[in-house]
Parts: sequence; structure tokens; C-alpha cells
Amino acid sequence: MKKIGILLIVLALVFTIAGCKAATAADTTTAAATTAATTTAAATTAAETEPAKVWKIGFNNYADSHEFCYKVHDGIEKAAAEYGVKLEYAEATMDGAKMIANTQTFIDKGCDLIIDFNWIPEVGAQMLKMCNDAGVKLISMDTVYEGTYYFGANSYTAGQVLGEYMAKVIRDKWDGKVDTFVGVYYLAGGDIVKDRVTGVIDYLKEAEGIDWPADNLVFIFDAGSSEQTVKCKQTATDFLTAHPDFKHIVFSAHNDESGAGLFAGIEASAREADCLVGSCGGDTPFRDHLKGGGGDVWIASSAFAPEKYGSQVIPMAIDILEGKDVPMEVYLDHFVITKDNVKEYYPEG
Repeated sequence: MKKIGILLIVLALVFTIAGCKAATAADTTTAAATTAATTTAAATTAAETEPAKVWKIGFNNYADSHEFCYKVHDGIEKAAAEYGVKLEYAEATMDGAKMIANTQTFIDKGCDLIIDFNWIPEVGAQMLKMCNDAGVKLISMDTVYEGTYYFGANSYTAGQVLGEYMAKVIRDKWDGKVDTFVGVYYLAGGDIVKDRVTGVIDYLKEAEGIDWPADNLVFIFDAGSSEQTVKCKQTATDFLTAHPDFKHIVFSAHNDESGAGLFAGIEASAREADCLVGSCGGDTPFRDHLKGGGGDVWIASSAFAPEKYGSQVIPMAIDILEGKDVPMEVYLDHFVITKDNVKEYYPEG
């Protein structure tokens, strides 16, 4: 009996000790889990409270006094606010010295990226070097600066789209006959601006049913960097005075301001029956012309939709800054505006 009693006592002690160890292990596991959970929660809270990166972007505009540029600026301001970007603003009016000075100011202010809208490739190359030296990204709009990102018009495509529509009207109105072609563009803007006119020429040359002049009679004039409407009116007036016998004259302009000038010169010369005009931009000058009952001589404009630049270029800039894979060239979609479809794209006219 004593042996049995002793055995029972020993077994009781064993179970008690085992229970104590199990409890201790459970307590240790619970404590470890609690500590891990606390650490995770703390890390999550820290991540949630850490402020997101606010990118600073400098926009070097041509000038708000130019309506197209104003609309681009307005769209960029709205997109910057929507995406939480801090925007610095300056104007250079295609003055090379101002472009460089503004670039340095943006760099000094700590901008992470600069968007330039001034269209001088030679100065753009200097800007790119400044930005590279400072570790700042650069996007050029509507003019290529070799080696940097590009956003904006596909100038040649815009010209081709315009040429396609003009070919249809030439066939319908003149039975496909073309006596000569007159193009105007901002010469200092280089080939990327000239391509808006070249695209029209190339399309018409190859278009079915177009009787292109055998001697390839093409005239190209500089629209200048300012007062383009006034200069292009004089260009059209002088050309029509010098060529009274031409009856099928196709005019093409790199923007609507120049298109307005060409039409004004045609009207002043009373040569509406002999001329057709196409332009690029699809902006207010052309739409106002349509509102006033026009559209039979100045017949079309290849739209660039300046009000939509900001909603595309700001996300592009953010993707660049965040290290995402962004194409070096991002283009707009182009479409032709005429008196028959303007309400479809711009209900207000």
C-alpha cells in the first residue's frame, strides 16, 4: 500500500510539472504573438501617417495671352490640383534667354520635373543639359528636344488627317483639280511644326482622284513667331495678287491663328471661289469662324484639343518621377473639325 501511495504522489507531481510547463509555453507564445501584432500595427500606423511624396513640377509656358497656351495652362493647373502636384509657373514667350532663366529658377525652387511649351529645339538642348546636371526630368510639348520626353501633337499625323478631309472637298468642289499649294508654318519651330503642312502635301499627292500639279508647284512661307494672323493675311494677299490666274489654290496653316490670317487675305482679295484653307488646332479662332457661318472656304482644322493636355501630361510626369516605364514620345489623338461635326465635339460651338 505504501508503494502504491508513493506512486500516486509521484504521478501527481509529474502531471503538475507538465501542466506548469505547458502553461508557461502558452504564455510565451501568446506574448510573442502580441508583441508581433503590436509591432505590425505600429508599422502600419507609421506607414499610414507618413505623408505621401508631393511632386513639384515647373511649367514653362509660352504665354497666357495666346489662347491655345492659356487653355493648356488651365488644364495643367486643374490636373495638378487633382493629382496633388505642386505647380510652379513661368512664361518665356519663345525668348531663349527667358527659357534658360526660367529653367534655372525652377531648378533652384526644387522642381522635380519641368514641362516646356516654347518650341525652340536649340534652346531645348541647353535646358536638357541643365536639367540632367541637376537631376531634374524634362518634358517638351509640341516640339521635340532631342534626348528628352515628348508630349503633344503628332504633327505629321495631324497633317495627314487634315489632308484626307481636304482631298474629299477638293474632289467634290473642284473635281480633284489643284493648281498650286501654299503652306505657312512657324519656321523656327523646325520640322516637327513643318510636318503639319508636309502631312497635308504628302496625302494630297497620293490621294485618289486628286490632280496634283505636274510641276509640283508648292510654296512655303514663314508664319513668324508673333502676330501670325496679320502676317498670314499679308502672305495670302500678296500671293493672290501675284497669281491672278490660279483657280484651285489649296492653303494649309500650322495653326488656327495663321489659318484665320489666310482666310482674311482671301476674303480681302475676293478670291473665295478659288481657294480652300485647312489649319491645325481646332481651337477658338476656327470654331468662331464656324459660328459666324463660315466653313466653305476655311473648311477644316485638325484638332489638338488644348484643354485636354493637362489631364494627360500630368499623369505622364508623375509616372516618370515614380520610375515607371514611360514611352519617350506620347501623342495626342487627332480628328478633323468641320461645320458638319463641330457640335459633336464642342456642343457649345
